[in-house]
Amino acid sequence: MQFHLLQVLEARLGPALRIAPVGIPEQFTAKWISRVQKQFGIPRRYAYYSETRLEAYRQRVESQLPEGLDRPVVFFGALPFVECRPSQPYFIYTDSAFFIHYWEYNQDHTHARTEIERICTAEAEFMRGAECVWCSSQWVVERISEVYGISAEKVRFVGTGPGDVPQPIQPIRYENFLVMIAADFERKGGQLAVKAVSAAREMGADLSIKFIGAKPPAEVLKLPFVEWCGWLDLKKSEDRKRFAEVMSRASAQILLSRIDLTPLAIPEAASYSKATLAAGVGGIPEMIVHGKTGWLVGTTAEADEIGSLAASIFGQSEKLKIVGEAASVMCGNMWSWDAVAGEAVRTIREACKGLTSMSYVARNSVHLCTNSDHDT
Repeated sequence: MQFHLLQVLEARLGPALRIAPVGIPEQFTAKWISRVQKQFGIPRRYAYYSETRLEAYRQRVESQLPEGLDRPVVFFGALPFVECRPSQPYFIYTDSAFFIHYWEYNQDHTHARTEIERICTAEAEFMRGAECVWCSSQWVVERISEVYGISAEKVRFVGTGPGDVPQPIQPIRYENFLVMIAADFERKGGQLAVKAVSAAREMGADLSIKFIGAKPPAEVLKLPFVEWCGWLDLKKSEDRKRFAEVMSRASAQILLSRIDLTPLAIPEAASYSKATLAAGVGGIPEMIVHGKTGWLVGTTAEADEIGSLAASIFGQSEKLKIVGEAASVMCGNMWSWDAVAGEAVRTIREACKGLTSMSYVARNSVHLCTNSDHDT
């Protein structure tokens, strides 16, 4: 991926700009690759950031820039592996930061602490040199500002948008099953979601659950009310058709992460007029108005409590429709790439007044993968 990053940046910015990666300890990279591909069973093509989403965002930013203003350099993703700095003013869009992913989100302290601190230091220095760091949620803004010591004026909330999901199949229905979209069954609360649905069923709710993404454990798949729909690669027409079919019929989404950032699954579900029942962690409370555009449960809520809420909600198709449509409106206004681009362009205009020579917009993000991953 580092090789791919260099190629893209040099193609867009010119060969004079060389981006040198910070060295990553081999055992650190090996641990990450093992984690996402073996422990979680995530296919290689799903282990990386969605470039389709980034390209859509880049195009919207460019379309909103006024004529006559040269383009600044924009980096996508928190870039902890960049040592060089563009000579032009640059901006960063990130939905997280290295320390959030590896010290908070993953709760993984098995790697050498000095190496993690070195990478975090590199990332912080890269962010401090930017004109502005755009973040996906206010929660991410506050964490970056606090831990990296970056002024609040330089770190701005702009939001995030959904991935490239297919159009809903009309008419949209609200059938008696929940859906969970996640690349990580355990950390996104898959076990808790299954237990909550089981509890709701014991209370008389005619409710089941379908999983898109990570495969549930074998003992979970044996339950009569659980179905795994597969990974559904949205670059494939048949998988896109299946995704649209499931999402267009679901009653709502459930996402019970114990730790999370700004899940794209929430605006993705909302694009089908489906609300989300979620744990109020990370940036999620900013994305849902409880009882109006979805439902929030406490960070320590147990299955019985969540099941009771589910039993009271998911027998009311008209209520599901009202809340789902409200979620669609809210995400269309606040959690879309158009909204993000608008906020980003405002900060560009503020920061670049009087500047006449800036470079092209660059799109990319950096992932923890080896130099052999040229095709990702």
